[in-house]
Amino acid sequence: QVADPESVAMLTSMGFTAAQAEGALKATQGVLERAADWLFSHADDLDAALAGVSESSASVAAPAASGAGEGAGSFQDGNADYELVGFVSHMGGNTGCGHYVCHVKKDGRWVLYNDEKVAVSQKPPLDLGYLYIYKRVEA
Repeated sequence: QVADPESVAMLTSMGFTAAQAEGALKATQGVLERAADWLFSHADDLDAALAGVSESSASVAAPAASGAGEGAGSFQDGNADYELVGFVSHMGGNTGCGHYVCHVKKDGRWVLYNDEKVAVSQKPPLDLGYLYIYKRVEA
């Protein structure tokens, strides 16, 4: 399977090499978002993780020869339901002034983290987030 050139370009623009991008796309069946997550999740030892991708693709290519690879590449991805558990927003007139704050859902309530001030947020500005953090809901 050849990696999509646009996906490789997107990942290389994040600072990864073309080989790393192609390996991550191979490991995630070509899904760009999962490939980016895969790269960051394996950043500690990316070379070993990429070697593992190469080894597993070789065993998938010749499962009869090694007996390995049965079911390789097929997996249950799990539930596709996610819950918003946090978001980062900006307070200020523009990105050049002001600062960023974080809201985290804790024990069913939204909590605002603003430097050293931590307080329950009665009406969190959910529509003003720059970065949203989700957690998979277990089925």
